[in-house]
Amino acid sequence: MLQQYPKTDAPPPAVAVRRGPPALRQCCDHYLCPVCSQVVELTDYRQVLWHQQPEHRPMELDD
Repeated sequence: MLQQYPKTDAPPPAVAVRRGPPALRQCCDHYLCPVCSQVVELTDYRQVLWHQQPEHRPMELDD
């Protein structure tokens, strides 16, 4: 048989809290390419794909 506890006015304990996705930190949105030593912005998909190629040259950026 289940044990019954006296009722209290306290709310039930919170089991889990839903959180949003973590934001990209500024320190983590770029890296230095080990092949060509160019800074790669991870927010630019074109740069990421370019630097995945083996033996590539530095990418010419058009600003």
